[in-house]
Amino acid sequence: MRIEDSQPFVPLILGGDIGAYSLAREFHEAYGVTSVAIPSVITGLLAHSRIVQARVFADHADEAGLLAFVEAQARELSLNGTRKVLLLASNDPHTRLIVEHRERLEPWAVVPYADLEPLLAVTTKEGFDALCAERGVPTPATAVVRLGDDAPAAALAAGVGYPAIVKASDSVAWHDVEFPGQKKVHTVASAEELARLVADAEAAGYAAGFVVQDLIPGPDSGMHLVTFFADKAGNVRFGAAGRVVVEEHAPGALGNSAAIVSGAYPEVVETGRRMLQDLGWRGFAMFDLKYDPRDGSYRYFELNPRLGRNHFYVTAAGNNVARFYVEEFLEDGLRQDEAFVHATREHLYSVLPKSLLRRYVPADLQATIKRLLKRGGHSHPLVYMAETHPRRWFYIAASLVNQHRKFKRWHPAP
Repeated sequence: MRIEDSQPFVPLILGGDIGAYSLAREFHEAYGVTSVAIPSVITGLLAHSRIVQARVFADHADEAGLLAFVEAQARELSLNGTRKVLLLASNDPHTRLIVEHRERLEPWAVVPYADLEPLLAVTTKEGFDALCAERGVPTPATAVVRLGDDAPAAALAAGVGYPAIVKASDSVAWHDVEFPGQKKVHTVASAEELARLVADAEAAGYAAGFVVQDLIPGPDSGMHLVTFFADKAGNVRFGAAGRVVVEEHAPGALGNSAAIVSGAYPEVVETGRRMLQDLGWRGFAMFDLKYDPRDGSYRYFELNPRLGRNHFYVTAAGNNVARFYVEEFLEDGLRQDEAFVHATREHLYSVLPKSLLRRYVPADLQATIKRLLKRGGHSHPLVYMAETHPRRWFYIAASLVNQHRKFKRWHPAP
C-alpha cells in the first residue's frame, strides 16, 4: 500500500494496538486518508488493512533508535516538509518521547500534545495526587514504593489497606521482565503477599517502583472514562464520559475495557474540565475514575496525556476525534460555536460478542444495553466496512470466538 503524494496530510501513529487502529479508522472515516502506524510487530489488528500501512520498528524500548526511525518516517511522509504529518502516540511512554523531542520532530510533523512541563507534572502518581488534593478531588489512598523501600510499611503509612491494587510505576520496564504470576495489575490480599510480589519482581530484574492503591469496592461497572479536548490556547472545548460495562481479566489485558456505554455524566465532566483548564492543557487527555459506593464519590486514578486505548467510544457516539485534531492543529481552529460541549449521547462500544456481553451486563445497565443493541446503537472498532480483505474478517471472527475462551478462563462468574 502506497501513500499517494496527492494525499493532503498523513497521520503517523506510534503503536499497533486497538487504539492505534481506531485512530487510523477515524481519520479514514472523516477524511478518506491512509495512515501509517509504527508497531513493534504486525498483529491481526493491522494486518491486511486497506486504511493503515504498518512500518515495523521491533525494539520500542530502544528510545534513540525509535526516535530516529520516527523522524525518518515523518520526513519521508512530509515530502521533505511540504506536506503536513500529524504525529500521534497510543501509549504514555510514546507520548512522552514525542513531547520530549518536539523540537527535533516539528520540522517534519505536527505534535498535538501538551507541553512537557504540565505533562510530566501530572502523569506521575505523586503529581496527579497533588493536582487532585489541591482541588479537593478524591483519589484512592496510595503509596509510591521505590526500589529498596519496605513496601508493606510504605502502604501502611499511606493508609492503604488490604486487599490492595499493585501496579508497576514504569510500564516499559515492567514489560521488559518476566516472572511466574506476573500481571499487568496485581491484587494482593496481605502485607506478606505484597512483599513477595515486590521481591519476585526485583529478582527478575525490575528496578523501578510500584504504585500500591486502596482497592475501591464494586464491580467493573463502577469504572468510568472521561475524555477531553483542549485547543492550542489551553481552553477545554469538549468532554465525553463513558461507564465501563465489563473489563477484561486475562493477565496481559487486566483492566482493559471490553465494553463502554457513553452518556451524560455532568459531575465528572465538570471536575475534569476544571483541572485541565487550570493546567492550560492542549490536545486530548483522559481520566480513569471509579465510583466509590462507600461514600458516593468518584475517585480519580490517573490522567492519560492522550487518547486512551478504548477512545473509540467517543467517535462511536458521534464525535469523531480526528476532526478535533485536523481542525485545531492542521486548519484554522476548531469549528465549534460553543465554548464547551459535553457529549451526552448514549452509545455502546464493545469488543465482545453480543451473547457474551449480555451475560456480564450489571442489573442497572441491562435495560440500557438491551435498548442500544436492539436499535443498532453499538459499535466495534474493528468492524469497518472499508476493510475488504477476507483475512481481516477472519481475524475479527476468530477474536470474537476467543473472547468466549478468555472470559471462561479468567473472568469471575457473573
